[in-house]
Amino acid sequence: MLKAFKTEINPTEEQKEIIKKTIGTCRFVYNFYIAHNKERYNNGEKFLHYKKFSVWLNNEFIPNNPKFKWIKEVYSDAKIYRIA
Repeated sequence: MLKAFKTEINPTEEQKEIIKKTIGTCRFVYNFYIAHNKERYNNGEKFLHYKKFSVWLNNEFIPNNPKFKWIKEVYSDAKIYRIA
């Protein structure tokens, strides 16, 4: 027997904005990760695993490229916390 549960959420306008920013940032970082590894592959370098990419992104790339500081505006684990 298969069961299904229907769930509805009703976020506030502020929560909707956070959700949009989080999803957009996750999409950007994922695509950037793929493009960065393709570039490394084309240059004959090894694949950069997620953890090393995360360290490089946060400690080298973002500090040297201030126009990407918006990446740090969202939660790192893509959770939506209750806004009181």
